[in-house]
Amino acid sequence: MTRHVERPTVEEVARAIRDHGLTCVQLSLESAGLEPLPERLAEIDARRIAGVFRAAGVRIAAVSGTFNVLDEDRARLDDNMQRFARLCDACEWLETRVVTTCTGTRNEDSMWRAHPDNQTAAAWDELLERTGEMARAAERAGVVMAFEPETANVVDTLEKAQRLIETVGSVAVRVTFDPANFFYPRDLPRMREMLEEGFRRLGPYIALAHAKDVIAPPEGSSHCRYAPAGQGLLDYPTYLRLLRASGYANGLVMHSLSEPDIAACTAHVHQAL
Repeated sequence: MTRHVERPTVEEVARAIRDHGLTCVQLSLESAGLEPLPERLAEIDARRIAGVFRAAGVRIAAVSGTFNVLDEDRARLDDNMQRFARLCDACEWLETRVVTTCTGTRNEDSMWRAHPDNQTAAAWDELLERTGEMARAAERAGVVMAFEPETANVVDTLEKAQRLIETVGSVAVRVTFDPANFFYPRDLPRMREMLEEGFRRLGPYIALAHAKDVIAPPEGSSHCRYAPAGQGLLDYPTYLRLLRASGYANGLVMHSLSEPDIAACTAHVHQAL
């Protein structure tokens, strides 16, 4: 993710990523001095950003368009829905076809924290409605929205992820496949089984693959924690073997790290490959 490489200009970001030996990114628009989900992205600005990465030999595998789709602040939610649609429209200029999203939480403090109401029928129904609206915006723009299953959000299991895709029934609804997100603490001993289930349920729908790691939480905690790739328990050889076998052809995006971690994380992924 480009936001992990902080530089004064987007040109410097792209060059630094290239110098790390990396060839594709998930673009965070903050890296170009913009809001994470800007009100508008002018064609001239989007084409300039795309050109900067192209000139550096770095492909934009996806652009981040994530916001809390269950935001209790309805005015902010409506505004973000409109911003998301406009970002989809700008993807042609950004030279990418994937916009990342999440499945939301009732937690008002952070969209990456769980809440008991995430498990309610009302939360699921609202997610279906929002996902349908976003899918229509993505369809009109000719792109896909890639939601990310995450134990802190409404779609917190592999079964729910598959059900969301099949219920909405849109070619524009696909998944950001990050296996570190699949594990509650009780699931960690079932590592290979969970990875195989993930590809069995979601393999045909992967629009973007992520690379981070998962670690067990402190005793009594309900959610796992995350770490840079290679610093946790994820079975990377199995993950990458199954990813290749699935026919996936987009980038493998490292995140949940800092820039000094990049070299070791890259080496870990290459060793697993």
